[in-house]
Amino acid sequence: MSENILSVRDLHMSFYTSAGEVKAVNGVSFDVKRGEVLGIVGESGSGKSATMLSIMGLQGSNGKIKSGSIFFNDKDIHTFNMNEIRGKSISMIFQDPMTSLNPVLTVGYQLEESLKRHKWHGDIRARALEMLERVGIVPAAERIKQYPHEFSGGQRQRIMIAMSMICKPDLLIADEPTTALDVTVQAQILKLMKDLKNEYKMSIILITHDLGVIAGQADRVLIMYGGKIMEQGTRREIFYNTAHPYTKGLLRSVPDPESPKKRLISIEGQPPNLLNPPKGCPYVKRCPQAMKICLDHNPKAYAISESHVYSCWLSERSEN
Repeated sequence: MSENILSVRDLHMSFYTSAGEVKAVNGVSFDVKRGEVLGIVGESGSGKSATMLSIMGLQGSNGKIKSGSIFFNDKDIHTFNMNEIRGKSISMIFQDPMTSLNPVLTVGYQLEESLKRHKWHGDIRARALEMLERVGIVPAAERIKQYPHEFSGGQRQRIMIAMSMICKPDLLIADEPTTALDVTVQAQILKLMKDLKNEYKMSIILITHDLGVIAGQADRVLIMYGGKIMEQGTRREIFYNTAHPYTKGLLRSVPDPESPKKRLISIEGQPPNLLNPPKGCPYVKRCPQAMKICLDHNPKAYAISESHVYSCWLSERSEN
């Protein structure tokens, strides 16, 4: 068995809408190693969530994987019955805990549903109570009978974490798990996820637009833009040996606690319209270092090290 629990190769996925084909994912390739946290960063519409929905087989009736391959535990994911592995081997925490829980069912029923579907060996109610206690919802015996509206936003997110990890999956996909939570609750949720990851020896894909979260949680980082991966590397490589102009732009636009007087510089312009994506580099219209070749030709991937790769025509200039 390889060291990778997940391998995605040249993935292309589109959504078909009344306005036309939205080319949401355009040639994405990456690996997730066993036991690591892979952070995926990018602005809204960069293809982060669309990539994860493709992995889960949840792209919907208007979404279609056009080409590429996804291997989970060294097997083509399309050979699996996704209903059997979703929630058991691969699980996902969705972005909004306020709408992800069914308001007319108790949290106990919703926690136990996954255990029943995947034929959990053992006492189902005991496992549900154990997970509620593990995520800090106490007294579990009383709260398991309650409905989602009886919990705060942070507590609902804890319940979502309990639901996603209740069957001890090998891979957890967390899509903006701390959105709309205050800073204190956000820190508690991230620590809880890290503790459970270590306890269950799982891998995590952490999707976020918050580079601060990535800096504290991820082992490796992917930077996505316009449905493509702009740069990928270890956390240290991304933050201290930044290569791609887009990554540099993101870092210039976020506060640095060590430099409180640092001037923040936003990235001007808007992400590309993926109904009609650019012929060349998707970042070309916002890039201060864009060249003529960037308009018509996709940049080649350039390896700075075995783990650090970026796609930019500037790599050609740096080699000369």
